[in-house]
Amino acid sequence: MQDWHTIPNARDHVKWYNDKGRMKLNFFLSVIFVGMLLNGYDGSLISGLQAFDSWHEDLGNPDGVGIGLLNASGAISGFVVGPIITYIDETFGRKWGIRFYGYTILIGSVIGCIAGVSGANGYALFITGRVIIGFGLASFLMTSLVVVQEITHPRSRSTVAQSWNSYYILGLVISSWVIFGTSFRTDSWGWRIPYILQVPLALYVLIAVQFVPETPRWLISKGRDDEAFAFLVEYHGAGDEQDQLVRFEFAEMKEAIRREHEAKAERWGMLLKSPANRHRLSLAALMTFLTVMSGSSIIYYYYTVVFDLVGITDPTTQTGINAGLNIFTWFCQIAAVWAGKYVGRKKILLWTWPTLLLCLVGLCVAGGVFSNAGEENAQAGVATVVLVWLYLGFFNFTNPVLYSYPAEVQTFTMRSKGLLVWNTVTQLETAYVVFVDAVALNAIGYKYYIVYMPLVIIQWILVWRFMVETKGYTLEEVALAFDGPNASLANVAFLPEAEQPGYEDVTKKSDAATTL
Repeated sequence: MQDWHTIPNARDHVKWYNDKGRMKLNFFLSVIFVGMLLNGYDGSLISGLQAFDSWHEDLGNPDGVGIGLLNASGAISGFVVGPIITYIDETFGRKWGIRFYGYTILIGSVIGCIAGVSGANGYALFITGRVIIGFGLASFLMTSLVVVQEITHPRSRSTVAQSWNSYYILGLVISSWVIFGTSFRTDSWGWRIPYILQVPLALYVLIAVQFVPETPRWLISKGRDDEAFAFLVEYHGAGDEQDQLVRFEFAEMKEAIRREHEAKAERWGMLLKSPANRHRLSLAALMTFLTVMSGSSIIYYYYTVVFDLVGITDPTTQTGINAGLNIFTWFCQIAAVWAGKYVGRKKILLWTWPTLLLCLVGLCVAGGVFSNAGEENAQAGVATVVLVWLYLGFFNFTNPVLYSYPAEVQTFTMRSKGLLVWNTVTQLETAYVVFVDAVALNAIGYKYYIVYMPLVIIQWILVWRFMVETKGYTLEEVALAFDGPNASLANVAFLPEAEQPGYEDVTKKSDAATTL
């Protein structure tokens, strides 16, 4: 089998600043990444706003159950919208989920900022805004994961896709520093300023996404082969229609999608008949199990409570620690993206996951020491801060794999459906943990860390037993990792057409079609 990495391409001799198509493609990707940055910015707002007394007062001083429901509301609405976005993405194009995201952030942010206005029910308004934003967050996650995988140049696809979540962390960094900067205000604008700053970013995404083209795989699936080929020529081949890698990509995509359509592989019934496809869907669910149910939700959603448990209660101190922590985790993700060029996805998870267990044990011990010392043990507070940084550092080192893998392992016709499974499980688990975390931390405090310890052990075993290594494959060739190199074309739809007899005849037909 020919190694696609060695196929000549325009990038071998054209500098990036001379390749207009490459520059445009980077702009398209930047729109996705700004949207992800906004996602991260919003994702840390609720945990940060809990440090403001004015926010609690404007919302009517909600208890642990109320705050848990507030955090869970976005996940519940995200669960509801998943099937709708899957249908829209497959039928009308990949950009609609991103457009919808922009609208929901705009509307939800404005409604949330009205909370606390005289005569208004602050909690009802704020949770309504969170529900609306939750619709958009799920839509963006499902759509952007697909777009990043499908438009990126094959030689940089893995790196770009794995860097996707680093922009979420960058959003956390910006959010945490904005909150830190406004934490000195004691009035309602202390929390309203960080919240309303989402609006300009949402407006940018809403406008900029209009310039992003549809993905070539979606275009081929709709019979728009000429447009798909033109996309690859301009953005992957520097305008050269004879570029060998572009021709290879086009033939590979076209053949894979043709075989999937012939097999009616886009239907749920046909998908679930295949053991390999069931394996793919299960892996999408496994990745979200690792992401959501490993204890990270305690720190991300309730870091103020985590610090309260060991005597760190000053709002400025809490928000300052969190701001520094987010910068640290961003560097951890960038390091992980670099490591992903040399280390397989499975190895990264297997090597890193045991450290999460050790950190959870340490957090539980530190909390116990502080509690049993009559709340006078400063060393326990310092140990907790260090362990929180270590935990999130190692956890974020795995995030590039956890978020890129679910879309990477799916076939084209499965990709939206695979991410529907990923989103459904994610939203259900998130709604559960953020609600239960709030109640449990209030009830049993530091002992709650123990609940996640056996889950982390189970997750490591599942990764070791079932995860499939995909490093080094194109999206179409990932099937070989599931079906094996000896599988026949009848079973694997992704053997490159460029390697088959008659390929030159196919490309001649493509040339003719492009000329018309």
